[in-house]
Amino acid sequence: MCAADTATPRPWRLQWAYGSAEVQSLGGMLGPVSLHLDHGRELDVMHVAPWHGMTAADNLPGILRRLRGEWPCVPFGRTDRPHDLPPGWQTRAADDEWGHGYASNHHWTCVAATATKVHLAIDYPATSAIARVERIIAADPYAPALDIALTVHARRAAHVPIGLHPTFRLPPMPGRVQVRLGHNEGVHSYPATAPGGISRLLPDTRSPGLDTMAGIDGALDLSRLPLAGPCEELLQVRAPQGGGDTPPFALHYLDYGACVGLWWDTAHLPDLMLWISNGGRINFPWMSRHLAIGAEPVNSLFDLGRVAQAPQGHPLADRLGVPLTPGQPWQTRYRIAAWNEAA
Repeated sequence: MCAADTATPRPWRLQWAYGSAEVQSLGGMLGPVSLHLDHGRELDVMHVAPWHGMTAADNLPGILRRLRGEWPCVPFGRTDRPHDLPPGWQTRAADDEWGHGYASNHHWTCVAATATKVHLAIDYPATSAIARVERIIAADPYAPALDIALTVHARRAAHVPIGLHPTFRLPPMPGRVQVRLGHNEGVHSYPATAPGGISRLLPDTRSPGLDTMAGIDGALDLSRLPLAGPCEELLQVRAPQGGGDTPPFALHYLDYGACVGLWWDTAHLPDLMLWISNGGRINFPWMSRHLAIGAEPVNSLFDLGRVAQAPQGHPLADRLGVPLTPGQPWQTRYRIAAWNEAA
């Protein structure tokens, strides 16, 4: 069942009673994903970038070439240094050129695959502190859900920003998706200009919730998406928590009477970075048409952990990454699931 691992890789396909999914070798990305609800309804939950399949996309960085769905970022974050950070912030050079990590930009190989589970792996360059990354994506035989395990093997001891990168589909009609966050310690806006995008938020501010974000023109509600006007926002939710069957993050698709939720181990990845892509990037391949929300569990300082350090006393200054040790693989598990809910 690993036949997709060829010179021209095809996606691995998962099919079960409650859904279907594809996993591609480039970036190990999961998507599209269709989850089956009652009465024959289907909910397409994972985003697929609108430029997929375009020949012009062949020249894009690996992470963007076939951007879709969900994948791990090891290490997490950008590699270019921002030049407009607030006073007290410091910058440094990244240790390699691969934005969101080597694995996000290269092809993975198949270890094993069945109709309901795929096990992928990728080996890192010899110069990296990371030796190998593996992930297992398995369909839940009893529910419209996928369970995912991520394992990181270290070559040498290091503190590494790590994040997951689920990216969910947004419909074109404004306000038809409600974002739900579990109890948290506040939502922080990005401290610099988002690369290539238009932001409507005051930088480096803390707000009590998504519905009352500190905007350049007053309070801005980011809890109902898409927004009517273009913007590109990067946020970090500190310490979101779920409870019982309630996930730390969920989306309510109002026109479908359905929700999709994301559960993860908040002891491993304590925060949630939100990437709200709302037509706010004009250059190729974005072309002001990209709508998606990334819900990214992280142990990182935004996506800046590889290139910047916050001043002492900043609420996110303690988000220093995951300690990795050779011979002790680090593993975390997470879940994406859908359910019915009346509008």
